[in-house]
Amino acid sequence: MTPLSILHIASELAPLAQVGGLGDMLGGLSAEQARRGHRVLVALPHYPFVNLPAGASRCPIGGAEVPWGMGREKATFELVEPSGSGPRVLLVGHAGARRFYDRPGIYDDPATGEGYADNAERFLFFARAALEGAKQLGERFDVLHAHDQQGAWAPCFVRTHDQHEPAFGGMATVFTVHNLGYQGIHDSWVLAMAGFGTDQFYPGGIFEFWGRVNFMKVGLAFADLITTVSPRHAVEIQTSGEFGFGLEGLLARRSADLRGILSGIDDSWNPGTDPWIARRYDLECLDRKSENRAALAAECGFASTPDLPLVGLVSRLVEQKGLDLIEQGEAELLKLEARYVFMGEGSARYVQLFERMSREHPDRVHFRRQRDEAFVHRLEAGSDLYLMPSRYEPGGLNQLYSQRYGTVPVVHAVGGLADTVEPFDPLTGKGTGFRFDRFDAGEMVATLRHAITLRRQPELWRRIQKNGMSRDFTWRAPADRYDAVYAEARERIASGHVPTLESVKEQLEVKGR
Repeated sequence: MTPLSILHIASELAPLAQVGGLGDMLGGLSAEQARRGHRVLVALPHYPFVNLPAGASRCPIGGAEVPWGMGREKATFELVEPSGSGPRVLLVGHAGARRFYDRPGIYDDPATGEGYADNAERFLFFARAALEGAKQLGERFDVLHAHDQQGAWAPCFVRTHDQHEPAFGGMATVFTVHNLGYQGIHDSWVLAMAGFGTDQFYPGGIFEFWGRVNFMKVGLAFADLITTVSPRHAVEIQTSGEFGFGLEGLLARRSADLRGILSGIDDSWNPGTDPWIARRYDLECLDRKSENRAALAAECGFASTPDLPLVGLVSRLVEQKGLDLIEQGEAELLKLEARYVFMGEGSARYVQLFERMSREHPDRVHFRRQRDEAFVHRLEAGSDLYLMPSRYEPGGLNQLYSQRYGTVPVVHAVGGLADTVEPFDPLTGKGTGFRFDRFDAGEMVATLRHAITLRRQPELWRRIQKNGMSRDFTWRAPADRYDAVYAEARERIASGHVPTLESVKEQLEVKGR
């Protein structure tokens, strides 16, 4: 394997700053890439709450006047060097009057729970400024890997405004879709801020989406190759608006350039070494998991008797996560012989739902609104079952954590959940969890009831747990897949297939959107 110089551009990176799976995925992938000898740089907005790893050093490397519409905006840069083999991080700041990143929250204002009104400018500027910062390092990059709508403009800029920039000469571009439900759809004035004239905005054009500008569409149009975070989701998003959210036509036209790659999980998710759980355990001493279960029940204020199974759920409290099934099935869920431990932040509708359930049924339901990483680990170690009723789920990570901890997942069979949770078959002893096919509250409750019933058969239950704990969810295989994608993209560039504004138009501007 030839070491590469890789530039990631993303709005989240665990453990520095994250909201969800994007941060975890990039944190794990970039760390594995660095361990393999690749030279990895991750560009991240300079949020005030960035949590630097122990031993890391940071050094200001100046600033730049970033082209911004008819004028320029000032960007600042700091380079974070790891103490070990991890990736370097380029912190991209904004020194303009509004200080785009010097505020609480990554996407939303915590005071209101709503997205910042200027998110279009915040992340458009980030994508352009990140490239300016990368130039200042005096390096050449082999691969630009942009993530979700916040990084989506970067593949466009390197093929247009920066097409003759030496740092990016011969560079391949890859764009990863983590969540197609959040596309960055804004009014057409943002196109001028990106440095393109009104002549580039017309129906069916690469910058137009139903009369507006769609950041995700820009990334999908310009990247050499596209990935998403599970093979099944790569198929789903081409088939219908239910999963493609209006971009299914474009994705279908680029089907030959689309790959689905499951994510891995890092070493921090290991019950044998986890510092946050009550008692460490592994396949050889799985009985110790019961001590974590007792500790979690006590922490949640549940009485020691009766001894009911614990069902855990940690989630962003948004419609995508299928929480309306819990809302619809509340009465039937409470009839099951189980207790529930919920954690998450988000929509007031679901916060109020879980707060009311925990208030009315304190012996059966425990809810924590603020995310607490240590408690998430204790929940995974102490729960018997983990519920993921997502309406759609591109990849998902909690079902992987759960299997690693011997906590049996119950999931809606979509996207990465279907790819990673094999239904248990008592006759063969194969399988790692339980799935329901229809997005329906009754079917969810029935599947959970079946799982709780099977738990009463200790030998079968232990078989399910061991099946999940034996699976390899490390980053080795996913990183191999990304290496192969990078190699394929670089071969295209080496053979002269370098996209330009005109070639992208010619390729994609056909009937439909």
